[in-house]
Amino acid sequence: MRNLKRYSLAALLWFGFSVQPVVPAWADAAPQNGTLRFEVDFDGRPIGEHALTFESQPDGSLNVAIDIDLAIKFGPFTVFSYSQQNRTRWRGGQLVSLQSETDDDGTQHRLRAIAEAGALRVLTEEATFKVTASMLPSTYWMASTVHQNQLLNSQTGELLEIAVRKLGRTSVAGPAGAIPATHYRMDGDLEIDLWYDDSDVLVGLAFEARGAQVAYRLVERQGSIPVSMAKTIMNARN
Repeated sequence: MRNLKRYSLAALLWFGFSVQPVVPAWADAAPQNGTLRFEVDFDGRPIGEHALTFESQPDGSLNVAIDIDLAIKFGPFTVFSYSQQNRTRWRGGQLVSLQSETDDDGTQHRLRAIAEAGALRVLTEEATFKVTASMLPSTYWMASTVHQNQLLNSQTGELLEIAVRKLGRTSVAGPAGAIPATHYRMDGDLEIDLWYDDSDVLVGLAFEARGAQVAYRLVERQGSIPVSMAKTIMNARN
């Protein structure tokens, strides 16, 4: 369960639903909050949840809090557990800062990233290095993820080499019924299926781990949900 190729669940964990016309997040000075909560299934069995909280700031920046809590049990025994607290700030569609703390089945990870002039400084437990300022973390709620050939592992800080291809039109289940979506396949250091709706909001994600299917199911959506893309941040509303 822990590794798909050599990366743990955190590299794979990624949101959204249907949206109406979008506006730049920085055009509205009034803070707006939103929450997305997903149930995570392992081979059809719920193992926990993945929640995102979005909070726009008066200065035009966007704070995103990601909280993941997963556990696979065999009877009364927990055979695998995973938790992560991930906090990012965005401005003008680019990452300003990232801080994550992860407990990957007993192995602890801490990661920081800070925007500097024309670059993003990444601080891991093993090294400090710089990447391009437009680098996206492996959180997948940004539609521009499908246009990248590298992602920053949001747990370890490793650079992930990827290739993404469009598989075509389909639909996925949502709280209010079927959602028309476009299906993408990510290969390389990550092997993930992603589904984005007609407004480029992520509405589905799945991957294999230990021979089983891991899938996300949206169970709650509240408030205003910003959608951040490289160079652009847009608001997605109910």
